[in-house]
Amino acid sequence: MTTGDATVQLDGWTGDAAPPAHLVAYVGGYGPKIAWFDFDLATGALTPVGSVDATQPSFLALGAAHAYAVNESGNRVAAYAIDPASGALTFQNDQPTGGGPAHVSIDLAGKFVLVANYGGNSAAVYPIRGDGSLGAAIQTAAAGTMAHMFVVDPTNHWAFVPCKGSDYVAQYAFGTDGTLTANAAAHMMTAAGAGPRHLAFAPVSPRAYLIDENASTLMALSYDANAGVLAPIQTTTTRAASATGANTGAEVVVHPSGKFVYGSNRGDDDIAVFAIDGEGKVTLTGNTPTGGATPRSFAIDPTGQWLLAANQGGNNVTAFRIDGTTGALTATGSPTAAMSPAFVGFLALP
Repeated sequence: MTTGDATVQLDGWTGDAAPPAHLVAYVGGYGPKIAWFDFDLATGALTPVGSVDATQPSFLALGAAHAYAVNESGNRVAAYAIDPASGALTFQNDQPTGGGPAHVSIDLAGKFVLVANYGGNSAAVYPIRGDGSLGAAIQTAAAGTMAHMFVVDPTNHWAFVPCKGSDYVAQYAFGTDGTLTANAAAHMMTAAGAGPRHLAFAPVSPRAYLIDENASTLMALSYDANAGVLAPIQTTTTRAASATGANTGAEVVVHPSGKFVYGSNRGDDDIAVFAIDGEGKVTLTGNTPTGGATPRSFAIDPTGQWLLAANQGGNNVTAFRIDGTTGALTATGSPTAAMSPAFVGFLALP
């Protein structure tokens, strides 16, 4: 697991330690609260524990001791302390962002919070103070039109911003002081009109995967960690052969084993399951309905056994057991009610 306040949402589980004794799932979105649930690793059940008032907390970043949430309508990013026993959130402070912040993450050193401003076409870096609260932005970079995500790579030396309206992923050097410098190869281009949205790095190989919102495609990418450069090696649809009607891609997550990658389809209302081969290329092996409309965000637990999908239009969160051999998803239990959920994520408590 990572240390400090680095995000643990997508940490792989190596099997060299006991599974987490206490997993908490956090749900945010377009309702007025962030809610948290105890998660049962044996059954996939979610038990409501508590919530905190928040305004449009459409995306969260979860650290070991603090969480951060963007407020899309209020153009703010907020810091919360996490109770280590219960997972309860306590508001600390917030800072202004650019227009329409759509995504927030934590760098791997746990020193900075990174915000993508969709309406402001920018990427901003905020220092994390000693108590976990946020200082004022130290830099705001003009990343590209409709900046939709802002994340660092597994080395913490490079940063990337998929820009849906510019059809590229902006590439930056990320300094130990949190400063951004445009990479010599400043952009990785996608097909015209593809609308790159979210990016996920593979845990065990120099590969990454990009989901394109407008084109409903998944791009397999090679990654040069020395130069901080992504390059396309394959583009394939996220939709089933029988799919019809309008659809947009949303989230992409690589399984902790590095054997599978998943993407969400809004319109088809399913999760696309891909097998990853030895070269990092993918094969679509199935599309699993999410049990609700408009699946926006989804997350895989640290052990790789479960996937939770947030159905924004269905007002629920659904649990799926993951087949460790094939990556296939099997729905388990009944959906859990949640108001317009746009984000779901896991945190392992001490």
